[in-house]
Amino acid sequence: MLRFQARVLALVFAVMLACGSSAAQNPLGPQPKRPRTPADYQTTTLQEIAAKELEVSESQKSERVIVHGDLRPSRVRATYRGRVRALPAEKLEVVKQWARLYAGAPEHYNRPYRSEVLFSEKGINYWLLFRTDSVPELKRDLRKGSAVDLFLIRMGATNDGGRSAPLLLVESYQKVN
Repeated sequence: MLRFQARVLALVFAVMLACGSSAAQNPLGPQPKRPRTPADYQTTTLQEIAAKELEVSESQKSERVIVHGDLRPSRVRATYRGRVRALPAEKLEVVKQWARLYAGAPEHYNRPYRSEVLFSEKGINYWLLFRTDSVPELKRDLRKGSAVDLFLIRMGATNDGGRSAPLLLVESYQKVN
């Protein structure tokens, strides 16, 4: 009788495991990855994004580099300040770790994203990660002080003793008329 109960229990467990894993899958099967469209981006502000990034969890306070799997695609309106700089080493480490953990092709991020462009919103400056080979086009399209809609994702942050500096990657931009 004990062997019978063990077999029934094992069978019930196997059925539950099989049902649980199939329920989590898309009923249509694997779907191809698609590029994000403007509708995928949540309208927000840089200030709101930065405030959320400043909330470092207790477990993350000792981490120098924080990476996020949840990209939170966002659309923000900002002002182009006309300045560009090389990506600081600590932020480059965020890009490398994020790409290693979440990108299907890490070289798509590790090599091309080496520049930060300065934007502002309500008088506060934000250095945002920008594809280096797109900077000349940005400089042709925008003048210092131009309003621009930025379509960005969050990759993570650098952390210095509980003080977090977000790393936001600009995927595309749109001039505001």
